[in-house]
Amino acid sequence: MKNTINKTISFLVVILLFTTACKKDNNPTLEHYEIEKQQLNISYGAHARQKYDVYFPAGYNSNTPVVFVIHGGGFIAGDKDGFTNVAKLYTNRGYVTVNLSHRLVDASGIDQVPIVHKLSAIKIQDQVTDVAAVVENYKQKSEEWGTGTAKMYMAGHSAGATLAMLYVQGTKNTDGQVRASGNFGGLTTLTIPDALYTTPPPHEHWPALKELIYRFTGAEVTKENALHLMAISPDWVSTANPPGRPNITVMPESNDDDLNFAPFFSTVNESLKYHNQLQGRNVRSERIMMNTDHGFGNHPDDWKKAVDYTVSFFKKVN
Repeated sequence: MKNTINKTISFLVVILLFTTACKKDNNPTLEHYEIEKQQLNISYGAHARQKYDVYFPAGYNSNTPVVFVIHGGGFIAGDKDGFTNVAKLYTNRGYVTVNLSHRLVDASGIDQVPIVHKLSAIKIQDQVTDVAAVVENYKQKSEEWGTGTAKMYMAGHSAGATLAMLYVQGTKNTDGQVRASGNFGGLTTLTIPDALYTTPPPHEHWPALKELIYRFTGAEVTKENALHLMAISPDWVSTANPPGRPNITVMPESNDDDLNFAPFFSTVNESLKYHNQLQGRNVRSERIMMNTDHGFGNHPDDWKKAVDYTVSFFKKVN
């Protein structure tokens, strides 16, 4: 029974929001990390998952840029420990790196027949609130640590990328204090085509996907509730907060195939729409298609390349 549950949950995470290779998150080619010091498992809330780590590069000071990084896991799995080595790649490139965990959407009962229909105590909006709490907690401690807050950025993988974009584009990013986001293979929209409301696809996993979407928002998946999905979609959030904030998307060429999204929509095409949308408002945006898989594991140096793309972009953002 345990193996059946694990296989079901694993498939749902892949089809739904990219747990992907959470296992690949922490396996970039190792570098010799030049880390001057670290602060681990700093609590920013009462929940056990509300913790973050900070890695300080050699010679850091109050002018050193800061990047907040968020793990993948489909909003229902993962934690900061699976993203540590990627986080340290940023530290090697001269960033104070804040690697955070957040509370998770409840996916229990989705493997049962019939599927359990219930609210999740934690929704995606709560996860964005967690991200905001980490930023504020870091800011409170920055003077004590001898770091600054003038040049702050955020990047995430998969679902973590969606959270990073939602925070950076949203109202919790007070006065654009976090200047730009980096999207490693994440969804730029969680809205679904109108046809899916009226004519559900004949796909065996659609009921489970529909239930997960319900738990993400707390609203039934109906056309009348479309605003709830728009509220957790970076493209719509940036539209609601014009003109938007800078973003770079590093998109694996096989992202849609890896995630089995073809029956529903294309993450690759949607990321292009988002890029064009931002550029159409004269907001700095870059989109790079990369010869790798969703877990950035096709080649030993894929994560290094992906991180370097975002570092180059962040340096261009005023």
